[in-house]
Amino acid sequence: MNFFEAQDDARRRTKWLVVYFILAIIGVILAVYGVVFLVMQYVGVEDADGLSRGFWMPDVLLPTALITGGIMGVGSMFKTMQLSGGGAVVARDMGARQVDPHSTDTDEKRLINVVEEMAISSGVPVPQIWIMDSELGINAFAAGTEPGNAVVAVTRGCLQRLTRSELQGVIAHEFSHILNGDMKLNMRLMGLLFGIMMISMVGKSLFHTLRFVNVRGSSRNDKGGGGLVIALIVVAVGFMLIGGIGVFFGRMIQAAISRQREYLADASAVQFTRDSEGIAGALKKIGGQQYGSKIGAAKAAEASHLLFADGGMFSFGLATHPPLDVRINTLTKGWDGEFITTDIPDVAEGRGRKSNRGRRRDSRIAGMSDVGAGAPVRNSGANTGRVHAGRAERLGEPSEINVQVGQKLYDSLDESWIEACHDREEAQALVFGLLLTEDDSLRQEEILFVKKAAGSSAADIAVRWSQDLKGLHSSEKIALVDLSIPTLRRLTFPEYERFVKITKWLIASDGQVDLFEFMLQHVVERHLDGHFQNPPFTKIRYRRLEDLRNEANVIITTMAAVGGEAQMQLAYDAAIAESGFGGSMQKAAPSECGLDQIKAALEKFSTSTPLVKKQLLFICGTAVMHDGEVASREAELLRATADAIGCSIPPFVRN
Repeated sequence: MNFFEAQDDARRRTKWLVVYFILAIIGVILAVYGVVFLVMQYVGVEDADGLSRGFWMPDVLLPTALITGGIMGVGSMFKTMQLSGGGAVVARDMGARQVDPHSTDTDEKRLINVVEEMAISSGVPVPQIWIMDSELGINAFAAGTEPGNAVVAVTRGCLQRLTRSELQGVIAHEFSHILNGDMKLNMRLMGLLFGIMMISMVGKSLFHTLRFVNVRGSSRNDKGGGGLVIALIVVAVGFMLIGGIGVFFGRMIQAAISRQREYLADASAVQFTRDSEGIAGALKKIGGQQYGSKIGAAKAAEASHLLFADGGMFSFGLATHPPLDVRINTLTKGWDGEFITTDIPDVAEGRGRKSNRGRRRDSRIAGMSDVGAGAPVRNSGANTGRVHAGRAERLGEPSEINVQVGQKLYDSLDESWIEACHDREEAQALVFGLLLTEDDSLRQEEILFVKKAAGSSAADIAVRWSQDLKGLHSSEKIALVDLSIPTLRRLTFPEYERFVKITKWLIASDGQVDLFEFMLQHVVERHLDGHFQNPPFTKIRYRRLEDLRNEANVIITTMAAVGGEAQMQLAYDAAIAESGFGGSMQKAAPSECGLDQIKAALEKFSTSTPLVKKQLLFICGTAVMHDGEVASREAELLRATADAIGCSIPPFVRN
């Protein structure tokens, strides 16, 4: 299963999630109605004829259903709106703290390196990194409504007890959840489950309120004094019990949605890292240590389906994760059944050693040209590489992501560049520098604008970046942008608005937008908007490629034109042959392929199903790869197209 199929499966599971939620609401409403009936029997409510009322009371059932359903609906809406703030909301609820990118802690620096390498190799901006310091169990989670506001969080036990390869396996597992659509599904699930648990919260609140009610002087037979208080106590306890029913339904939904997804994430982690022992070792250590994978945070139950392993919450026999031994046996055949016992590391362990992962500018992969898994190496000129004939079909497959690619790209970057990506001021200036034109007359005007809008220092640093990064391969430029995204998310809102204003002006200053500018604008704005604007969940509007025929033609024509006029018709014909549109299609006119038309087409595709997106990327990949080569400009446009429609593709270039 590739990621587009996984995302489509997650989308279809969302429908079942709604069905389960409706069933849960019906069950809770009937339970509340039962409590109301018992209270009425106790109080002695009679009908018009003076007789005790029977169980079937439509005049009572309707308001009970409306009130109960309303409480759950409001609760779900509230939580969903809260979660629109992204994964950071979940991380704070779990008691985590954001990692300082300049941290000198050895464990935290190792975590930052692993996450950044995984992000680069998978083609997504680096998520924010959080640590649950008080959690001694081995666990982790990824949360967010989209990659633009995603976070990856790990426990302190995860950092202290896992080797680098084991930590890499856990992080790769969490990235799989980001890429295959689980993360968005899990966030929706959290919002709905909160509504179900609202009944229990109402019961607890009512019970605590009754502690302050004065009932002295009231008798048991007093219908308005002590009797009313007792009735309210029954209601409060009943609501708490009914809340238990809601929790049961919630656990059932969590188990139904998440268990099979864990197997897929485990398998994807092995494909990413090319190492089954890493993630298997982490699972063995969970089974062999005192704290296991337990999470003690008060709100851990709400997020249990997000975790890497079972958080130790009472699950009513409906575990959200497969048993450890089953997961380990699936990953490593012939396992002897022995778990690994671990202890906290010695004080200052490893502090005296120098890392062999040096990153110096002279080690840059300046001529990287090997494109794709298993592709032959070919130095065919600047920023061009030979590509395997079937590569377009494999876009979006887990096998295309290799963490070693991320490691090599990461190691190719000067260490000072990576440090700059972690600095709020340097990261902004880096992006400005990437956008400065090489035309001397226009360049001076752009520098003056940056100086006026952001200050002299920002302009000077941008010029330096422009000079340092000149001639750098696009894959390395993209890696630097991806590394800068979490830093740019730390801007204040006014700073964010100023940053976007400057980048847009720099892109438009010369009256034209080149492919790298187009790519950078989409990557930066999309992933910053996801953090600062709190966009709602994307609604699916298009389910067939045929529904977006004209928009696809605009994108295909643009993609075919990137390879040059001589190859344009051949590239276009190759793409159309794979599209299923038939031979009647003609290239779009140049006037129909302007920036505004391309952006409008991509916006529509961003609201299509994952499988439609897969079709578009396959067609675009065919246009780019028809001649067996991928130039840097073509890779940039393909990356921009994928990112604009909410997909990710790994780097094409390796050493």
